[in-house]
Amino acid sequence: MNLQELTKKANEAIIEWAQGSEKLVVAIDGYTGIGKTTLLDNLAKLNSDILPVNRDDFQIPRTRFEKLYKKSKDRSKLFELEMNDHTKIRKLVGVFRKSNKPYKFKAYDGVSGKVDILKVLDFSKKIMVVEGVFMFHPKLPINKLWDKRIYLKGDINKIDERRVKREKERWGNDYFPETHPDSYFRQVTIALKRYIKLYHPEMIADLVLNVDE
Repeated sequence: MNLQELTKKANEAIIEWAQGSEKLVVAIDGYTGIGKTTLLDNLAKLNSDILPVNRDDFQIPRTRFEKLYKKSKDRSKLFELEMNDHTKIRKLVGVFRKSNKPYKFKAYDGVSGKVDILKVLDFSKKIMVVEGVFMFHPKLPINKLWDKRIYLKGDINKIDERRVKREKERWGNDYFPETHPDSYFRQVTIALKRYIKLYHPEMIADLVLNVDE
């Protein structure tokens, strides 16, 4: 299924879900690199009622994360359960359901590692769509925030291969292999594969889109 078809199918479902609702909150989950952000960007272009939100904006400051990382016995669980400010996400969704006024918050800066990018969201829109990893995790409070769930399914081995190839081309001799114990991405993929194996997020999704079809 190509991007245009994925976007069309997701948008049709969202339009149907939104009928009769004053505000609708939808989550998009799936393996890292599978195309969640791209799908969300295209949904927002196709449907003017959609307010796109990226979970990465709600990461905790890098300095705080690094302190936790050094002390942790299982670093993969940090990426799974503690990398994001879930209280901040919960507040965002709560205000969206009750207000149509512009919403200001400080977002995470992936370059500096600080939470200092001012963003303003248009809460007059009817539909909020949030994309990220671990969105349906039963041990995370954000799992209870969503009205509807979309899961992107695909061959994770092929996705890993494509991502590694891109990273090698980008960094050349400076490439840091994901097989290295200190690789952040290694910990992320360990956590994601465990999450998929243990909790089967596609089973609780309202819509499953297979990117390999």
